[in-house]
Amino acid sequence: MPRTVARPKDLPDFSNPPLNEVTLGVQFLPPSGYQQIRAGEVWDLYKEKYPNVQEHPPLMPNFEIFGLPNAEFSMSPQIGFINGGIHNRFWFLSTKSDELIQFQQDRLLHNWRKVGDGVNEYPRFESTSAQFRDELYQLEQYVNGLSSQTLSINQCEMSYVNHIFLGEIENSRISDWIRFLNFADRDPDFLSMGFGETILGTDSKPQGRLYCEMSRASTMDGRSMIVLTLTVRGKPVGADIESALQFMATGRNLIVHKFAELTTDLAHKIWGRKN
Repeated sequence: MPRTVARPKDLPDFSNPPLNEVTLGVQFLPPSGYQQIRAGEVWDLYKEKYPNVQEHPPLMPNFEIFGLPNAEFSMSPQIGFINGGIHNRFWFLSTKSDELIQFQQDRLLHNWRKVGDGVNEYPRFESTSAQFRDELYQLEQYVNGLSSQTLSINQCEMSYVNHIFLGEIENSRISDWIRFLNFADRDPDFLSMGFGETILGTDSKPQGRLYCEMSRASTMDGRSMIVLTLTVRGKPVGADIESALQFMATGRNLIVHKFAELTTDLAHKIWGRKN
């Protein structure tokens, strides 16, 4: 299998980013011959590293749509329809629950997240995407055994969730962290906003979207924070695994550049920006 693409030298880099969770995921056509009774066989593929399992409601099919009236900048989830029985979504969790795989008949996602005291470090995109590649090929080998088929990927998604704690700077305001937000008298008690941008492919046609969502929140112990979520969703050039991984590598670059664009120089100093 091809090696993971190296980290671009011009990509902003932080020694201590406020990253709380990362998700890499693909959506594909339901494999022929798969039934939910086989979910245990899929768990067996990953059980050595992910020995714990949980059951959750399924994610609905989701497609980025272009060219329809009022659809260009909709932040609402896309609506999909399922034929046949509803298949649940299974979480396969590591012992520490800091990494997990989400699987259902048309999805595979890999999550990393901070847990406990929050000191576990993100293993970086290069390592995480290489791991996700292995997991995708394991699943493809399994579905090939069901009915001589490959994964037919129709959408990719990656998401970075950042928890920006205002208390890291004494008496700081939102404008100390977010470049384009400057409230004159005092910061609002509640904040919720978002926007989206179209991603163009090499043929200059829409391939996906980058979404930014921002809200103000508090932890259980009362610490105030800004939750900044950056998501890229869209259709890869091809339906194969390598095309999906290339889409996500491009998406990661867009997300990191947008994060650096939205946050302030002061915040970058706190987070140890290297370039």
